[in-house]
Amino acid sequence: MIHVTATGLVVKGGRVLLGKRTSAVRFAGMWDAFGGHLVPCEEPASALVRELEEELGIRAVQPQFLGIYEDVDPTSHDLFRHYLFLVTRWEGEPRIANEEHSETRWFTPGEAMALNVA
Repeated sequence: MIHVTATGLVVKGGRVLLGKRTSAVRFAGMWDAFGGHLVPCEEPASALVRELEEELGIRAVQPQFLGIYEDVDPTSHDLFRHYLFLVTRWEGEPRIANEEHSETRWFTPGEAMALNVA
């Protein structure tokens, strides 16, 4: 099975905003960028805007497409195709807006690389 997602790297002042996943979701306790699955017939950029509103309460303004990467879920062995975007402008203040994340935090690129990320 192939899962298609849109993921946004929310960046401000050289730092990236990541969320720590709750125990109620896969990859519990790991940090990740924000985003989620596309719904049928949805464009990746539209999915990203929707997901950031659902997860962070922000509206992305002109997200920049960076590329596509794929990986395999180690437990289900399903293939994931991720559309990756850079988000440097948005409306609203980022906050936890659903039960997927227990906290958010800004990290430098070096700090983010050292984390246990999903």
